[in-house]
Amino acid sequence: MGIEEKKAKLLEEAFSRFNETSVDLEKAYRLLQEQVAQLKQELEAKSHALAESLQQREALREEAERNHRLAAVGEMAARMAHELRNPLGSIELFASLLKKGLTDPSLRHYAGYISTAVSAMDYALSNLLLFTRTPTPHFRRAEFRKIIQDAYLFALPLIQQNQIKWIESIDSPPEWFWCDEDLIRQILLNLILNAVEAMPRGGELRLEVLSRRDPAAPGSDSAAAEGMTMRISDTGAGISQEILPRIFDPFFTTKQSGTGLGLAIVHNAVTAHGGSIQVQSEVGRGTTFILELPSLRPINRSEEKSE
Repeated sequence: MGIEEKKAKLLEEAFSRFNETSVDLEKAYRLLQEQVAQLKQELEAKSHALAESLQQREALREEAERNHRLAAVGEMAARMAHELRNPLGSIELFASLLKKGLTDPSLRHYAGYISTAVSAMDYALSNLLLFTRTPTPHFRRAEFRKIIQDAYLFALPLIQQNQIKWIESIDSPPEWFWCDEDLIRQILLNLILNAVEAMPRGGELRLEVLSRRDPAAPGSDSAAAEGMTMRISDTGAGISQEILPRIFDPFFTTKQSGTGLGLAIVHNAVTAHGGSIQVQSEVGRGTTFILELPSLRPINRSEEKSE
């Protein structure tokens, strides 16, 4: 083999080795890229998890601070409620006595205004206390129609003032219902007043109630409801889809004079009662709140007998 042939063969072998090396390098590069991509994904996942952990920690810290502030506000609100309710009770008593002793219709009307204003202040205090303190339900056997009647009568002056038509539809009304009577009354009252405020120029306010019974349930009573579905509807301005998810947030309000506590209290009270609440609304057509409430019997049977 001549020198030229040897050189050609060596050159061919060099090119072959170069090609093999290039292929090996390309494979190694691709493998390295895959490993880098995998490590990048793992790093991003860990970074995301770390960020979430930090966010959760920050959220927990903020929640703890918020609860601490609310506890302080709750103590202050309790003192305020005690200090204010005593004179309010006296004013209500004297207004009632004054109304009974007056013969002039106009003066009796003014005395009625005093009673209405006192009731409104007491309602505001109750809302403040409910918000600052997590409600603890005390389940008792309650007359369901009386709960509705109490809430309706409280809101009646505003219903009449705004020229609102009240429509009530109760399907198979139970004689009684296991619930926290005060909480259910407050829920209804807040939703009714919220609907009234949404219709300053009049409209229709509809309360629909559907009771659920399970005759096969142990200890079931045909006179008692096993659960309740309530719908409170108005024909007001409605709520836009943009702000609908925020309506249960504390202090969120679109009203100039609103506190933003009413619906937050409703949500807390419904949740504390073991129920759920949904809202449907369309701008220009009105809003409907749908409540699902269980009828929870007391665990302690002696508590049931004490009723």
